[in-house]
Amino acid sequence: MAGGIGAPAAADVGGPATPQRLYPTNGATSITLSWTEPATGDRPAYFQVYEGGSVVARNTTTHATIANLVFDSAHTYTVTAVDAYGHESAASAPISRTAIEGGPWACGITTPTGLTATNITASGVSLSWSNAQPYYDEPVPLLVLLDGVIVEQTTLDSARISGLASGSTHTVAVARRDCVSGGLHTSTPLTITTSAGPSTRPTPPSGLTVTGTTNGSVSLAWTPSAAAVGYAVYDGGTRMAFSSGNSVTVTGLWRDTAHQFTVSALDAAGGESAQSGAAAVSTAPCDTVVPPPTALTVTPRSASTVALSWSSFVQSSGYVVYRSGTQVASVDGTSAVVTGLPPASAGTYSVAVREAANGGACGTSAPSAGVTATTLPGAYARPVAPTSLTVTSQSPNYSNYNTGTVALTWSQPASADPVVGYRLYDGSSVLASTTSTSVTLTLPSGPTHAVYVVSVDANGNESVLDGPVHFTVPFMPLP
Repeated sequence: MAGGIGAPAAADVGGPATPQRLYPTNGATSITLSWTEPATGDRPAYFQVYEGGSVVARNTTTHATIANLVFDSAHTYTVTAVDAYGHESAASAPISRTAIEGGPWACGITTPTGLTATNITASGVSLSWSNAQPYYDEPVPLLVLLDGVIVEQTTLDSARISGLASGSTHTVAVARRDCVSGGLHTSTPLTITTSAGPSTRPTPPSGLTVTGTTNGSVSLAWTPSAAAVGYAVYDGGTRMAFSSGNSVTVTGLWRDTAHQFTVSALDAAGGESAQSGAAAVSTAPCDTVVPPPTALTVTPRSASTVALSWSSFVQSSGYVVYRSGTQVASVDGTSAVVTGLPPASAGTYSVAVREAANGGACGTSAPSAGVTATTLPGAYARPVAPTSLTVTSQSPNYSNYNTGTVALTWSQPASADPVVGYRLYDGSSVLASTTSTSVTLTLPSGPTHAVYVVSVDANGNESVLDGPVHFTVPFMPLP
């Protein structure tokens, strides 16, 4: 897999364009990134999110969530695009964010920045700006102003204003409305002058509706405009299509993404009408075929246990682990252990991913390519597995808000193979080893864990897994 380890190399010649306009938003124990992929260059097959030199997320669309972050931890991310041939773009500009859990305490107070005017014609102008907001400010729709008058409302970071007179000068700006005071937090305005050109302007189209969606396209229809010889279709401020009739299918979109389309009429002289009313829509959320995990490795750890790790091209709600075609585990992250196996026994392991998306749950992929591994030689006896793994208490650490404590207990049935201890697993990582049927863990606050317990005999062989139990390590909110 291209770029799986280490920082991205210089952009490959002929590969995808570099992702642009990277925005972070906070969730409980997570940071979600969204970005724009330019239409130039090869179309990416997937995107990689880097923190330093490590890939921390991948997805087949233009957003990704990095979950299970430690409370009050600071992170800096970049994003690259990778095409079907493994060509990787240069990294995006970096973006930094701190994982502060809890909801915003303000609403609409951030003044938009970076307002830019492009594609200025005799009839119109396209605007773009930065939608970046601090974690404490709840997102609200943005207002586009022409000569001080609100002409559009949008959640995007661009818009098209048209139907203007040739050679006319205007002031344009974009603003957020404060949810408390009702006042506008308005960007630094720009003054633009349309170019010379025809004076005619057709009437704008009406009745713009969405007639169909897929995971890569949106179909639109509208009522024709008198004197129009064609129509320009915009998504925000970007022209996406031209139609000589009153319908179009906009293709080349990314799955699970939000769009706000408008349409303007074009007359024979080249005049452009004002924009139609907007149609907001999201593409279908799921891949047509969910790509299976890749880079599966299987490492024997003992006569009873193998450890697995893998990579995923998509965001997931979990993974299913198979041994020789039979499901043997279900985990949340990209690693697992399979325990309680016979010594010197061969099995072919594979993993499937359950794809997750903002727009809803998706299907499960086919299993990955299989990897055969053999447990180490050793004794055949295996201890009986523990039962009733339970979380008994959770609390923040009041002397160190970056950690919390979680107490767990379980029961141990009688076992012909004597039990000498226990291991607690989260994926393939050992969280704790103990000789007791209870443990108190002190862990970084914020992440969610799915924990299993196994019993261990004197030879180091493990029982099958008991669990999982899920818990989020508690935290003490900052004052």
